[in-house]
Amino acid sequence: MAQVKNYLGLASEKTGVQFIGLERKSGVIKNGMGSTAADILGWNILVRDDSGTCYEYYAARPPLIGMTQPIPTKCPLGIIAFDDYKIDIEEAVKIFHSQNGGDKFTDVTLSWPLVHPAAPEPYWYFRTNLGNNVVIGANSGQIKGYSPIVVLYMAQPK
Repeated sequence: MAQVKNYLGLASEKTGVQFIGLERKSGVIKNGMGSTAADILGWNILVRDDSGTCYEYYAARPPLIGMTQPIPTKCPLGIIAFDDYKIDIEEAVKIFHSQNGGDKFTDVTLSWPLVHPAAPEPYWYFRTNLGNNVVIGANSGQIKGYSPIVVLYMAQPK
């Protein structure tokens, strides 16, 4: 998708560094809660260069304009860089509304998890107004689940 190449190109123009892929993009949502793609004002973009350094910057979504200077930052654990995906945010929001985990979202992020066995695609992650997590394949469009994540360590048997 041209969007990833655009994000990499914007960061390269500002820094002179060549980037290999997008690590993550996280939506900045108008008033902290959205129901349409238009409610996402822009993206916090994290990109990786070929030496393994990550850079982060903010890029506004049209009709807003502007971006911040990409700055070097520590690369996060648990995700990998990628250079393509098929489902854009407009379509991901439509898919989000087809499920029954909540009608509004408070967070939205795109990343490719580093797991074993390997994840077949990057995923859109939505947190709903009900506290559920909706995971949508960014290539397949399949909903991977919407239950809240609860992990109990060392739980005593009843």
